[in-house]
Amino acid sequence: MPFFNDTQFQPKRKFRFLVSFSNLGEDLIYMVTKATRPSFELTNVTEHRILNHTFKFPGIVKWNDIDITLIDAIEPNVGSRFYNVLRNMGYVQPGDADQLAAGITKQQANAALGNVVIRQLDGGGHGSPDKSDLNPVSLSITSAAKAHEEWTLKNAFIKSIKWGDVDYTSEDIVNVDIGIAYDFATYDIVNPPDGFDYKL
Repeated sequence: MPFFNDTQFQPKRKFRFLVSFSNLGEDLIYMVTKATRPSFELTNVTEHRILNHTFKFPGIVKWNDIDITLIDAIEPNVGSRFYNVLRNMGYVQPGDADQLAAGITKQQANAALGNVVIRQLDGGGHGSPDKSDLNPVSLSITSAAKAHEEWTLKNAFIKSIKWGDVDYTSEDIVNVDIGIAYDFATYDIVNPPDGFDYKL
């Protein structure tokens, strides 16, 4: 295949990504180990048959929920951070009649989580780095591996949280698994390569 001889060909790699939650702090970015990228399906696809043929018609677009896995840690305390998300969504433990009436609204749920952005990174190497780029202290996404594309989940909120398992026979790291529901997602090319024509 000719693209193996083309230095411009760069496949996207699964391990080059970052996930951020705008209202939960930047330290959670480095706790994410796995994330599902957005997907959609057309619901209620209907068929019309006439003689020997079948014609299909699309229904409405439904965006599928995603799952994100994070490492739990003492600092940042990921489990505690997401328990506070549940509380900030409006959940109150039932202790009296007033607390029984408390409930979760979509507005509170959205505000508790904030914007969720999944960034696909390239491998870096854009031209010759200046001296500041060679300093590990100043190394950042903008100076090394750059964000190539961004998925932004709109009106996202936590649908489920699993605080993981504990086991005396295992030395594995404890994970926190969260399910996120959202209304729709936007896709943006952030740093297109030279000569790349990006149009939706």
